[in-house]
Amino acid sequence: METQKLIFIRDFLFKTFLISLLFAILLFVMTVSFWDFAKYIVFSRFQIDEKELGKMVIDSFIHLRLFLIFGLLVPAISLHWAIKAKK
Repeated sequence: METQKLIFIRDFLFKTFLISLLFAILLFVMTVSFWDFAKYIVFSRFQIDEKELGKMVIDSFIHLRLFLIFGLLVPAISLHWAIKAKK
C-alpha cells in the first residue's frame, strides 16, 4: 500500500478511537448519574434484579473497552509502526 493510504487509515482509526473513548466516558457518567432512575424502568419492564443488571452493565463496559483497545487502538499503533519502518 502507499504510505499516504496507510497514514489516512491510521489517522482515521486513531481519531475514531478518541471519539469512541469520549462517548464511552460520557456513557459511563450518564450511567452513574441516572442509575437510580433507570434501574426502576429496567426492573419494571424486564423483571430482573439489581445484581443481574449490574453484571450486565459491567459486562457491556468490558466489551466496549475490548473493542476500543483491540479493534481501534492496536491497529492504529501497528500502522504507525509500519509507516515508521517505511521511512
